[in-house]
Amino acid sequence: MALKFYLLNPLIAFLLGAREVGFIFFKTLMTCLKGPHRIREVIQYMYSIGVGSLPIITISTAFAGFVVTSELAHQMDTALHTVEMLPGFSGQFVFRELGIVIPALLLVSKVGAATTAEVGSMKVTEQIDALRLLQIDPIEYLVYPRFVASIIVITCLTLISIFVTLVVAIAVAVLKYNFAVLEYTNALTHFVANKDLVCALVKGMVFGAVVPVISCYYGFNCSGGAEGVGNATTNSVVTSTIIVIILDFVLTFAFSLVL
Repeated sequence: MALKFYLLNPLIAFLLGAREVGFIFFKTLMTCLKGPHRIREVIQYMYSIGVGSLPIITISTAFAGFVVTSELAHQMDTALHTVEMLPGFSGQFVFRELGIVIPALLLVSKVGAATTAEVGSMKVTEQIDALRLLQIDPIEYLVYPRFVASIIVITCLTLISIFVTLVVAIAVAVLKYNFAVLEYTNALTHFVANKDLVCALVKGMVFGAVVPVISCYYGFNCSGGAEGVGNATTNSVVTSTIIVIILDFVLTFAFSLVL
């Protein structure tokens, strides 16, 4: 009986947490439709998220593009004794995975952790209770601006990430494997279509919507002072990372059936 309770307890906690996350997500969507639309706060978070994340995402995707393109070319040359398919393979991988997942995971580790720490600190210092006393909805005040800003910013960062990765991939192909730029881009257009760009943008928007909701959920449920804030931040990053990976699989599978 004790073992059964021990097994059910995490399941109950998971279901209750999922219900609360769903409520926060639904309430945030309702705020998007009805308002108040906190334009100033949205712009402020767009600036802090976008400008703060741009350097690390640019550097990370540039090196990732270099490594992946070099490795793909090496494996093709070893197995097929040709690298003619390099534009197609690298382009598909960049548009469907590399240029999308890296910005999302970096957003989780940088912005998601900062959001949980900020909201968690407000929770343990009773600032969120003070907002409720002033009849200010914490979801409208704290989650909504981050939600909208995150969707817009990660969509833009996804486009920038794809562009940077493709530029690096083209540079590797031209300098190391004797491709001409026109030859690479022409071959790329045969393998990459508008549906790949749509897939990338939809994935980016979904990831951008999920990360702030999960981060704020852990912040709202933070307790125990500074140690509790640290634990909530860790749990937030781990959970958001797992959710992003799972959603990436689900969306990739869905797009493979639809497009």
